[in-house]
Amino acid sequence: MHIPKADLRRKSELVRFRRALALLGMTLVLPGSAQVMCGSKTVGRAALRVLALCAAVCVVGFAIIGRNGVIKLGLNTKALTLGEVAVTVLALCWLALFVDAWRLGRPPTLRRQHRLVSAGLSLTLMAGVTVPMAYGAYLIDLQRKVIKDVFVQGGLGQLYNGRLNVLLLGGDGGLDRTGIRTDSISLASIDVATGKTVLFSLPRNMQYVQFPPGTTMAKHFPNGFPDFAFGIYTWATENRNLFPGVSDPGALAVEQAVAQTLGVPVHYYALVNLQGFQSVIDALGGITLRVGERLPIGGGHTMGGAPNPILGWIEPGLQHLDGYHALWYARSRATTTDYDRMARQRCVFGAILREANPATVLKNYSGLAHSAKKVLTTDLTTGALARMVDVANKTKNTKVTSVQFTNQVIDPANPDINYIRQKVQAAIAASEAAPVPTATPSASAKAAAKSTKATKKPKPKPTKKPTVSAAPGSSEAVDDNCQYS
Repeated sequence: MHIPKADLRRKSELVRFRRALALLGMTLVLPGSAQVMCGSKTVGRAALRVLALCAAVCVVGFAIIGRNGVIKLGLNTKALTLGEVAVTVLALCWLALFVDAWRLGRPPTLRRQHRLVSAGLSLTLMAGVTVPMAYGAYLIDLQRKVIKDVFVQGGLGQLYNGRLNVLLLGGDGGLDRTGIRTDSISLASIDVATGKTVLFSLPRNMQYVQFPPGTTMAKHFPNGFPDFAFGIYTWATENRNLFPGVSDPGALAVEQAVAQTLGVPVHYYALVNLQGFQSVIDALGGITLRVGERLPIGGGHTMGGAPNPILGWIEPGLQHLDGYHALWYARSRATTTDYDRMARQRCVFGAILREANPATVLKNYSGLAHSAKKVLTTDLTTGALARMVDVANKTKNTKVTSVQFTNQVIDPANPDINYIRQKVQAAIAASEAAPVPTATPSASAKAAAKSTKATKKPKPKPTKKPTVSAAPGSSEAVDDNCQYS
C-alpha cells in the first residue's frame, strides 16, 4: 500500500510534537530524565542524583529530627541562609533543564502552531515550578530577617530550679499617647522538663513596687515606685541616660520590679504592643471569641482629665472581631475595671493562638512577619526560643495555672511582698506536684469510644456552671474563663 509523502510528513511531524511535549513532561516529573533519554546523559544523571539526594535528605532528616527539629532549623539563621541558597540554586537548575528539554524537542522542525504550543507549555511549566520556589526562597529570607531583627542570637542561660521565667508585657502604646505603658504584667514560669507552667499576673495599678538593692531604680526609689506599676517602663525609657549600655531600660526596670516582687529571677522578657495587634489580627483574618458584656469603643478620659467620646460599641455574644475591634475589646475600660481588661487581654492572646494554626500562618506569613517587629520587642535568645519549642510540645495536654494578684488578693496601694512571694512558691510547688496529664487519645480511640457510647442509652446531663479551678495551696489560681466558640 502506497502512503502519500504528505501524510508521512504530517505523521512524522506529529511524532516530533508529541516527543517535544513528552520531554517537557518528563522534566516536570523527573528533572534530568529528558536529558538521559535524548540529551547529555551526564547532565541528566547528575540531575537525577541530586533529586534523589534531596528526597533522601528530606525523608531521613525528618525521620531523625522530627517536626520540632524542623522548627528549630527555622530559628537558625545559618540554616535559613543555607536553605535560601539551596532553593534558589535548585530553582535555577530546574529552569535550565526545562530550557534544555524545550531545545531537545527541536522546535524549528515543528509546524508553527505546534511550536507555539510547545513554547507556551514550556513557559507555563517553568513558571509553575520557579514561581513557587522563588516565593519559598522569599519566605525563608523573610524568616531569617525576623529571627535576626527580633530575637537575640545566643544560647539558653542558667535556669531557676529547672524553670524558665519569661516576663510577658502588654504595652498599650499608640498615636494617641506618649510612650508605652505596660498595662499587662505577667510572668510565665515554665518547667522545661515537664512543660508545667504557672502564669503570675500583677495589677497595673500596683504602687510602691520595690527594686533589687544596688540597682539604678532602687537608688532613685528607695521606698518603692510611688506611681502605678504601668509607669515604670515609661519612666526608665524617658531616663535612659541613667542606664548606660542598656538597649531597653524600660524592660530592664520592669524585669527588676517583677523579680523583686515575686521573689524569682526573670530570664527574658517579651513586650507585645497592643497597638500593633491590629495588623497581626487582620493578617490572621480576625479572631473569634465570646464577648461577655457590651463594651464601648473609646470613652474614658484623657491624661488631662477631658472625657473621650464613645465611638461605638462591641456587642455581647459570639463575635468574629477584626483587628480594630479586637484591639478595643482588649483596651476598653470605660465601663469596666482594670482587672476586667487584664482578663480580656489574656483572652485575646488565647484567641490569637487558636487562630494561628499552621495553614493560616503559612497563608498569611508575609503579613505576620512584617508586623512582628512592630508588635514584639524581646531579648529572647534563639537558644531559649528553640528550648521553648520543645516545651510547647509537652504543654499540649498540660493545664496552665494562672495566679492573679487582684485587689481581692492584695492591696495594690500597699502590697505585702512577703505574702506575694509565699503564694508564688506555693503555686510553683503545687504545679510541680500535680500529675503529668496523659496523652490525648488518638482518633481511632475516640471513634471507638463514640461507638461504645452509642450502644448505651444516653442519660441527660445536668447543666453546670463553669467552675474555677485552683491549684492546691494557692486559692488565687484561677482560669480566665475565655470562651472562643
